[in-house]
Amino acid sequence: MDHLLEPDRDAIRDKRSTVLLWTAGAALLLLAVWGGTLARIAHDTEALREQAVRLVESRARIYAEQLRRTVKEIDQISLTVAYQWQTMAVPLKLADQYEKAMHHTPTYPAAIGTDGKIVSSWREASIGLDMGGMDFFRYHRDHPGAGLRINPVSVGVGGMAGKRTIRFTRRVDDARGRFAGVVMVSTEPAYLASLGSDDAFSDGDFISVRLHPGPLLVAKTVGDRENPAAYFAGQPHFPGREGVRQDSGASFVDGMPRTIAWKILDDYPLVAVAGVTEASALAAYGPTRSAYLMYASLTTLVVLLVALSGGIAQMRNAERRRKAERVRATFRLAVDGAREAFYMIEPIRDAAGRIADYRIEDCNERAAEMSGLARERLLGRSFSDVYPESVKQWLVAFYNEAFERRFLEDELQVTDAALHQTGWFHRRAVRSGDGIAVTLRDITEFKLHQQTLAKLAVTDTLTGLPNRRWLDDYLPGALDRARSARKRVALLFIDLDNFKHINDTMGHAAGDELLRAAAVCLKTAVRGSDHVVRIGGDEFTVLVENLERDADAELIASQVVGAFAQSTHFARWAAANVKASVGVALYPTHAADAAQLLRQADLAMYAAKTAGKGCYRLVAGPASPFTATY
Repeated sequence: MDHLLEPDRDAIRDKRSTVLLWTAGAALLLLAVWGGTLARIAHDTEALREQAVRLVESRARIYAEQLRRTVKEIDQISLTVAYQWQTMAVPLKLADQYEKAMHHTPTYPAAIGTDGKIVSSWREASIGLDMGGMDFFRYHRDHPGAGLRINPVSVGVGGMAGKRTIRFTRRVDDARGRFAGVVMVSTEPAYLASLGSDDAFSDGDFISVRLHPGPLLVAKTVGDRENPAAYFAGQPHFPGREGVRQDSGASFVDGMPRTIAWKILDDYPLVAVAGVTEASALAAYGPTRSAYLMYASLTTLVVLLVALSGGIAQMRNAERRRKAERVRATFRLAVDGAREAFYMIEPIRDAAGRIADYRIEDCNERAAEMSGLARERLLGRSFSDVYPESVKQWLVAFYNEAFERRFLEDELQVTDAALHQTGWFHRRAVRSGDGIAVTLRDITEFKLHQQTLAKLAVTDTLTGLPNRRWLDDYLPGALDRARSARKRVALLFIDLDNFKHINDTMGHAAGDELLRAAAVCLKTAVRGSDHVVRIGGDEFTVLVENLERDADAELIASQVVGAFAQSTHFARWAAANVKASVGVALYPTHAADAAQLLRQADLAMYAAKTAGKGCYRLVAGPASPFTATY
């Protein structure tokens, strides 16, 4: 009986060997796949962390340099006031200097006498305020030879009443070396924070400045927001003059770990600190990491399926057909769950043997969903049965080319189609034997993203107008069209008069509001077919095409000048006398190409500035009879 059982034992041993071989091969392959995937993810993650280190070091270094220059300017103000005080034995009338705009930054000087009372200030109403009880006054009174002292943030008094204030103070001695008083320069913390750029900031990233050693003076996060949740939970320690390190979430109020970098200023007891959250450093890598894991998971599924099917095929020949059917069913499940539409089509030939139509032999559920028909209604039907004649002919022409070339792909846009989902699609056709395998992938989101990026690249974000890049791209073509049509093109170069004064006295937010108002004024002053462009700062251009006469350009320039002089858009800045100086250059009268036309218009604008502003000038020569001045 034992010899009859021997073949069964061999079969069992063969089955065991087959299982072990397939299992070992699959395990080794999966180990390589997952090992490589995880190693790649780890390498990329480490590279992103190193990039974050370089980014945060750069931010700290740049902010420290900007901060040093700003504090140096404040220190220079204190030294100037102290020197004038020592030289003249009495403090200057700082209010007069402030009225004459001697200080163009939001810094506010004051002189404090030996009795602790303000004897001179940028604001007359502050004279006489008693500052003698404040720490900085007692410190300077008791410490001869002390230099500039930077004090912690406190609540201001006098002209700074109710505001968070940083005071920069310096002792003043008389000619005999005795204590004569204290020079104080005050500013709001936001002035120091405004120096850093928040380009590429993410939520939780920050830059800040602290006394060293000492408390936080000011910090900001993305969008110039004061966000205390992003700052240190306790008093941080910064070893060395500069450095970078990884801090755990326990170091911060919001519990988020960060890479921080710091740089202590050489001349002042300040430290510039920049922080980048680990989440923001790795955020952009999330989709790539997910893709790697998805590919590894799909590979795992494929390897396991192949190992399983191969092992079963070797162990049981009788089950091959059932196993093949199971694999096909699994493939159908994977195909039907895919995001891509999949078709198998075969040609239908006429009596002469030419391809006249195609039949849909197979498709997945995604393909049926795109067509708006059930899968059962598509299988076995020809293009003629499903699509209108014009669409059918267009499809047949494409697949005939694919049939001849064996491979063809393109991108197509479907708009208002009754039998297909609308959007952008990538179509790929591969000939297999006498049939064609077709995949259709929806790329609408990618196309819309491309269009958005292209529009942003040629749009000024502040005013919504086309920018200098748009003008550089568009102007040469406009001149070519004008040359072919024997027409004229005018370029108006516009500069806002007194814009810098508004920026300096009312701040950049007011300046930005003025630029937006100027954009609206320009668009209403010119024709709807004319192009208004902001080329930078307070400079705009107006491109006027299809002109019959040079005088027409002067008329438009006159309208622009008049619009600025009379528009209600600038009522808020009436005291600043906002007007426009306009230079006019014409093609081909004044220039032979785009670059020369822009230069000539710029020169004409400067001629308008020289002529007294608020007017326009043509290229060279005196003003024409059409020149308007308001």
